[in-house]
Amino acid sequence: MSSIEFREVSVRYRRREAVRSFTFGVRAGGWLGLIGPNGAGKSSILRACAGIVPFTGDVVIDGTSLQLRSRQRRAALVAYVPQSPVLPYDMTGFEYVLLGRAPYVAYFGTESRFDRARVSETLEQLDLAAFSGR
Repeated sequence: MSSIEFREVSVRYRRREAVRSFTFGVRAGGWLGLIGPNGAGKSSILRACAGIVPFTGDVVIDGTSLQLRSRQRRAALVAYVPQSPVLPYDMTGFEYVLLGRAPYVAYFGTESRFDRARVSETLEQLDLAAFSGR
């Protein structure tokens, strides 16, 4: 588990400010729930953390700014799954979760037996193994 801090994070979409100076921290093992009406900036905060949208301020994981981390390390620390993802029609739940192992697979490589075991363990822990083939 990692700690995460948002320090004065602001997100703009052209002239529209979606998030202004969001500051909050969660210790390792803690939980953060973002609750609010549509358009309040919840997804924008998550997208900023994942590096999907530009932002000002800082996002710090385990005491180090994400801006100082490589893209590969950032991908290993932060995953973003949109509420309505666009998936190939034949992709299974197992394969979708396996995408989370991508930062650990060599360029032009393929997932290892270890990667597949980690996905199976995770699906079991989350009581989602029954959905892995769907």
